[in-house]
Order: sequence, then C-alpha cells, then structure tokens
Amino acid sequence: MRVQKIISMLAATCAAALILPSSGAAPASAAPANIRGTPVTQVVALVNLNIRSGPGRHYHIVGMLHPGQRATVTGLSDDYHWWRIRCPWGGGCWVSANPRYSKPVAWRS
Repeated sequence: MRVQKIISMLAATCAAALILPSSGAAPASAAPANIRGTPVTQVVALVNLNIRSGPGRHYHIVGMLHPGQRATVTGLSDDYHWWRIRCPWGGGCWVSANPRYSKPVAWRS
C-alpha cells in the first residue's frame, strides 16, 4: 500500500511538470525567428498547450504545458502569434499566444 502511494505521488508530480526536451530541431528550411520585447513576464496555459522548437506549427513539438501551468516569457514573435518561453533544460521554446490557448498573468512593473 505504501509503495502504491509513493508511485501515485511520483506520477502526479511528473504529470504536473511535463515539459520534456526532444532532440528534434526546427526544420532546416526555417529562418531564425525575430524576437520582440514584451512587458509580459509569465503566461498560463488554458488548454493542453504544445511547446514548440520555434514560432509556428511547422516546428517540432518538444513538450507540453497543461491547463493552469505557467511559463516564463522571454519574448514575442514578430507576428505577435507566439510567446517565447524559457525552457527548463535551457534555451528558448515557443507556445501559442492565441488567447484561446494561453493568457498573460504577470507583467514587468
């Protein structure tokens, strides 16, 4: 019974923090993204939100944010459609800035 409880707690912890790195990189034909500054410092996922290697649906999925999970914002794509977020394993990743999928929850003062 005790082992089951520990496994259950570990599974819940892992599920709550599911942001997995991938060896997949952006397609070779993709141009580097221009990153704009933004006063937004954090966003929250409203749905299961794919984390991508670049600002667009043609980039590889490298992880996922679950509803309610927050991410630190480091920039915004030139077209204002993608948040650049800090990846736990280093570097930058991207999530949709569509208000149906994510919303800002913290700003610079």
